[in-house]
Amino acid sequence: MIEPGRYTSGQIALANLSASIDSLERRRSAAASFEELLALSKLLFVRGDLLGRIADHDRAELMAVEAIALSLDSARTLYIRAQLAGRFHRFEEATQLLDYALAAGYAVHEVDAERAALLQARGRYSEALALRRRLAEDDPGIHTLGALASLLAEMGEWAAAESRYTAALDADEGPSPIPCSQLLFEWGVSAMRRGELDRAEGIFAELAAIMPAHVPGRGHRAEVALARGQLDAALALVRPLLQVSDDPEYRATYAEILAARGDREAVSEAERAATAYELLLARRPEAYADHAAAFFTGVGNRPQLAVDLASANWNLRDTPRSRRLLAKALRNARQVLLCT
Repeated sequence: MIEPGRYTSGQIALANLSASIDSLERRRSAAASFEELLALSKLLFVRGDLLGRIADHDRAELMAVEAIALSLDSARTLYIRAQLAGRFHRFEEATQLLDYALAAGYAVHEVDAERAALLQARGRYSEALALRRRLAEDDPGIHTLGALASLLAEMGEWAAAESRYTAALDADEGPSPIPCSQLLFEWGVSAMRRGELDRAEGIFAELAAIMPAHVPGRGHRAEVALARGQLDAALALVRPLLQVSDDPEYRATYAEILAARGDREAVSEAERAATAYELLLARRPEAYADHAAAFFTGVGNRPQLAVDLASANWNLRDTPRSRRLLAKALRNARQVLLCT
């Protein structure tokens, strides 16, 4: 799929990203400008996504808030606030802020791109599709075509999604492996959710070849190995992530693998993941309701909490995935009641 040498080494790209962050952090200490703080925020979000680091996301939000305080451009600050709200799944707030940003004169195509993401996240697929198609036609690059592919995959249009994912890869002309790695991650997750585990494994293997340190990719690859009954491989994939990422998703996966192996450590690891999820839910309930619900339905073993979280997630976004999660949590809770 991806020719060897097409991209800069993933290790070098990640080192360059961290070096840029360090440089901008030093500028911040010496009174950084609005543009520098905004650039720092964006890079921290990218690194947080690649390494599964919630601390980077938190700092990215802080840098964006500091940038907003320096700006006199109300339209741009409204747009940045909408992006922050959307990233942390505060969808109604984000939608309102986008409306304000557009009314204040912010660029229509940027507002449309953000609005498409919000519509997709909330399960309003037909509206999102119209925007995604137009954005891809106007600027057929890796980001627009990849976003269209991910939407089509969520809609169950898998053949169309596959062709758009391929087109997105072909459209990538840059040397950095980071955009491609994020695209491959979304592609692999789409294959997982469709139940095509062999396809997902192949895509995650491609991702590992260009960006070995991609934590979410490695974590989902571990989930694929677990689903295929390859417990040793799953354990080898996820264990190193516990030292890199502060996201409880990977400790939850680790606990699930241990439980499948019959290891008594699974209970203590699940308890550690539960504590971490509780802390995150206290700070950002919208952002972590879905992953926490899946965890507490399974190895986290708190059926009623899982139902409550899955219900909250469904109220935020009525998607096929949120409905499946709620149905699973309800079935599990009923089974537990019948057994008590």
